[in-house]
Amino acid sequence: MSLESITKNLRDGYKQLQPGTMLHVDELMNERQTNAELRTQWFYTGDGVFYFMNEKTPQLAMTREADNLVLRHIDDAFTQLTSTGNYCPDCAEADAAIKAPATEVFNLTQLKLTKENDEFSSMEISTTKYNKLNPEQRRLAERVYGQGDDFVANMAMLKEAKIDVTRVWVLNPSYVREHAKDSPLARASWLGDFFSISSFDAGGRSVLNYLRVRGVRREVIAVGDAVKNQVPSVPSEVKGATVDEILTFSREYVSSKIWAEYEAGMRQRLK
Repeated sequence: MSLESITKNLRDGYKQLQPGTMLHVDELMNERQTNAELRTQWFYTGDGVFYFMNEKTPQLAMTREADNLVLRHIDDAFTQLTSTGNYCPDCAEADAAIKAPATEVFNLTQLKLTKENDEFSSMEISTTKYNKLNPEQRRLAERVYGQGDDFVANMAMLKEAKIDVTRVWVLNPSYVREHAKDSPLARASWLGDFFSISSFDAGGRSVLNYLRVRGVRREVIAVGDAVKNQVPSVPSEVKGATVDEILTFSREYVSSKIWAEYEAGMRQRLK
């Protein structure tokens, strides 16, 4: 079974994948080593993202797809993320996901974050001076961009693409203290293209955006059944949206923190 990239919003794209096959950010970065086409594309990733309080300490937990509650409850999560900006999962289910063996937990106060606004901050990673990261930063950097030799190779790949610094975007510790003080909250995650310095967003709420999901496509219906339910072809006079129309529509759903990178990438890709 081969991997495919499907361009949809998160809900509709994920429903076209076989469960358990959606690539995580580190897997996408590793595949970009040998598949240069992926470097020009944005992806939703299979990584689950939780923010919660451990006593008085704001924490980030990153899960694999099996414990990603946004994907497990994609319809409910999609509705909450597009209406309120946060997904509030069942507390017991979230606790089990956070404690799962494959989940990694990070102390937000130790990441030396640069504040963007009241909601978002970022952790910068130099593609050449990553040995200066503290242990907590390095753990997060390798959780995102690959571990061990893969991390070193992926940093070299970014440097070769003239990317001196990449970023991991997270929620502000103060935002977590306010909004996750009683129970965990969850967000979606995505990986930017090389035009947007291959940044990773661990605080995604704009799940209406048409990005890509990558994994194994669900089996399609049999040919005979497909003929019975065939949808009429699109009239030839119907035209696709222009770049400006796409950007105008997207502006409401793309965070201001990545808008410049998003716009530049879209214009480059669709020119």
